[in-house]
Amino acid sequence: MTNPSPQETAKILTKGLLSFPVTHFDADLQFQEEPFREHCDWLLSSGRLTGLFAAGGTGEGFSLTPAEAAQVTAAAVAAAKGRTPVLAGAGYGTAIAVEMARATEKAGADGILLMPPYLMKPSQEGMVAHIDAVCKATGKAVIVYNRDNGVIDENSL
Repeated sequence: MTNPSPQETAKILTKGLLSFPVTHFDADLQFQEEPFREHCDWLLSSGRLTGLFAAGGTGEGFSLTPAEAAQVTAAAVAAAKGRTPVLAGAGYGTAIAVEMARATEKAGADGILLMPPYLMKPSQEGMVAHIDAVCKATGKAVIVYNRDNGVIDENSL
């Protein structure tokens, strides 16, 4: 995988299984890179994955700082070794989501999984502004995670 465009990433992701690995922590809640990388490598060993999603909802993205999310993303990129696109979670408010998108892009992510804003139900105009800000902050693919408080109406785009 050599820096796929957002369109190429979208096409790749539709052809197989997507994986959302958990993030490994020690008793002091510090990221454990080696077990995480081993787990990602094991997931990828099937040869059927077409996307690896790091530091998202299942990957405890909500408990990571932007710098930690970038560290987890870099570990996933290293484990993937170009076998499949790596997408990283970004969320909270718009400013932090932008910071996370930029940090994980620098860490090698091929795309962003944009989580809805935290603990609020924005208007459709607010959701569009949130999505637009993150999309403008990165040249990578952005997948909008529609759930609970952040469901975008396709007619709003």
